[in-house]
Amino acid sequence: MSSGAFHRRVAQRFATATASYDAHSAAQRHAAHRLAERIVSLGLPPRPHGPRVLEIGCGTGHLTELLALHLSGAQILATDIAPAMVGACRTRLGQHNYLAFATMDGTRPAVAGPFDLICASLAAQWFDDLPGACARLTMLLAPGGVLALCLPGGETFREWRAAHARLGLAAGTLALPTAEQCRAALPDHGSLHIETDYWLDRPHGGLDFLRTLRAIGANTPAPGHIPLSPPQLRRVLRELGATPTLTYELIYLFWRCGKKS
Repeated sequence: MSSGAFHRRVAQRFATATASYDAHSAAQRHAAHRLAERIVSLGLPPRPHGPRVLEIGCGTGHLTELLALHLSGAQILATDIAPAMVGACRTRLGQHNYLAFATMDGTRPAVAGPFDLICASLAAQWFDDLPGACARLTMLLAPGGVLALCLPGGETFREWRAAHARLGLAAGTLALPTAEQCRAALPDHGSLHIETDYWLDRPHGGLDFLRTLRAIGANTPAPGHIPLSPPQLRRVLRELGATPTLTYELIYLFWRCGKKS
């Protein structure tokens, strides 16, 4: 599958989930709160009229709302690859005159910088080329500006993958990076800080887990994955257990652009 086809599929899934997203996005809310807390403490380059902010993958606005509340005077451009998500975010927050909205593929940003902050919460895992996308985004930063990302790491859904493996089957979840792979994806001419935390999902069984992923639009399988047959899926659900715990490993990356001398 080509990069463009994969991104269109991702956009379609998220568009379909717009109405159900907020009711099922507890992990996304947690990640947005944690990322916003760290962003507020970073200290962004001073501007007379507040920092310029670009958000990638705004969804329905979990992080957008927090940035608007806690970054005084910030001029925020909230973007998403799915037009329906942009529309939902605009409906939720569009009364703020310092917010602007656009449909955009964050891997190839079609916007002019410089920005003091570029951020994305649980969106960068969908980038087909994380180093390339990060390179393009960091080029849009002002001196001293920050690229702040939260994305799920390789331990995410380890229980789901293990249940498949015990049965000799392959899970369709995306291949997610380790913290070291994230470190390697960022340019080496800036300063980088990495944090990791874990959030536990306790669904009412495996089917509830799958329904939640569908409800937030995060059920696009890895490219090339062959879906399980119904009997195979039933075996995996039994193997997972009636009261499973699913782990989210959340990696937070804060890359600061060097200041001009």
